[in-house]
Amino acid sequence: MSEELRKALGTIIGSGYQLSADGFEYLGSLSSDNLDDLIGKAIRTATSSLEEITIFDRTFLENVEEVGRREREPSLHRPASLGVTPMAKTNDADIKILEQPPIDPQGDLQGFVNYFRSRFRKIERIMRNRIDMRDTVSIGSVESLPLKAKVKVIGIVTGRRTSGERLFLELEDEEASVTVMAGSETAVKGLSVLEDQVICVEAVKYKQDLLVANDFIWPDIPMKPSNRSEVPLCAAFIADVHVGSVHFREDLFRKFLRWLNMEVGPNQSKLLASRVKYLVISGDLVDGIGIYPNQMDELNITDIHEQYSEAARLLSEIPDYVEIIVLPGNHDAVRISLPQPPIPREYAEELFEDRRIHLLANPSRLKLHGVEVCLSHGKALDEILSKVPGLDFHNPVKGMELLLRCRHVAPTYGSSTPIAPEREDGLIISSVPDILHMGHIHVQGIKKYKGTTLISSGGWQDQTPFQKRVDLTPTVGVATIVDLQSHATVPLDFKEFN
Repeated sequence: MSEELRKALGTIIGSGYQLSADGFEYLGSLSSDNLDDLIGKAIRTATSSLEEITIFDRTFLENVEEVGRREREPSLHRPASLGVTPMAKTNDADIKILEQPPIDPQGDLQGFVNYFRSRFRKIERIMRNRIDMRDTVSIGSVESLPLKAKVKVIGIVTGRRTSGERLFLELEDEEASVTVMAGSETAVKGLSVLEDQVICVEAVKYKQDLLVANDFIWPDIPMKPSNRSEVPLCAAFIADVHVGSVHFREDLFRKFLRWLNMEVGPNQSKLLASRVKYLVISGDLVDGIGIYPNQMDELNITDIHEQYSEAARLLSEIPDYVEIIVLPGNHDAVRISLPQPPIPREYAEELFEDRRIHLLANPSRLKLHGVEVCLSHGKALDEILSKVPGLDFHNPVKGMELLLRCRHVAPTYGSSTPIAPEREDGLIISSVPDILHMGHIHVQGIKKYKGTTLISSGGWQDQTPFQKRVDLTPTVGVATIVDLQSHATVPLDFKEFN
């Protein structure tokens, strides 16, 4: 084995790929001048491919070499950029708004009563539609049952405490309340139960006012086939841009914009960009004003109107055939209480002037070319990741899975995520999404759960002083691209783009 071939093999393995026997034989037939260039192209091609490529065989390497040969040949018929009309340009947008929460708060005690009644009724209805929930009974009816009777009850968790290895929950429906005790293994499962969430308890009646839990059953989602676009268009998912912050990585965001314009990246990556029809930004488009103490020291744009003007200017560089969907986050110029209304015109006139930009509420449900997407900024992940055993801020997508199982984007009331006492609870995940997207934590992650793709977006800020204090290393400059036909996902790290 020559030194050049040994080096090429080390580069392939070091990049996380394998080389088949016929691929090794093919590399051995090449001159040393072509070897380094081919290996570099092969790794870039595999990294940006929508298909999962783990092994470099002869066919794959020959295709990469053929593409490189065609790129080196002059062509009078191929434009300098890519040579094709972007697929996203030749297909009209297909956006259907399924649900935005009504903003109708009631600022009195009755408002809170109505809110929790709405939450209980909506999630109870979801649970009773399940076959295994048909035998549930109301908490009030448990009183007439004999001791040791087996029951299933649905209620809101109004309190939780531990004593030794035992877990105690206070469960309440619209008629009555009861104490539920769980021991040993059941208690471990119950540690993921959140205050104020609606849950089903399978239990045995131990005393008149005490149930002993055998199992906890979340509302959850069923396994179902994903909705798919008829054409292989893509959506790009990002969050937490934070325009106006001194930590905003404008250089990386501009690389992302140039990629959308098919100006950077290898040809296969440019072809991927040519299929991006939608850009979704789930909150914190700007850094805002007065969000946290001494924020002015970390701003290079200190006027909220100017922050949105700069954001609009950046978004104007996106190709004119790409539709842009923007949700508010806790840094945007809207109320901090959930649900949040869309970013208002009075602060962001330039965003309203761009017809491609769709300003939605947080949370929102919509369909993109037939694919159902549930969007939320993800502020409630603060409580989920800090309070539930086994979860942490380094892997927020696991917290998203728990929220999906709860069928609610912010189950816990009165913690660090303020929730307005609306007449209806608009934070419920009322139908099963194909894609659930959140940001806020600034850590990128992708996970499949029962056919739903969960995407946690990183941010476009370098590590802030606050993140440094809490030992959080953010994911910076990564966009997640989803093929709406195949549901393949590609995280693109623009720090790696030359």
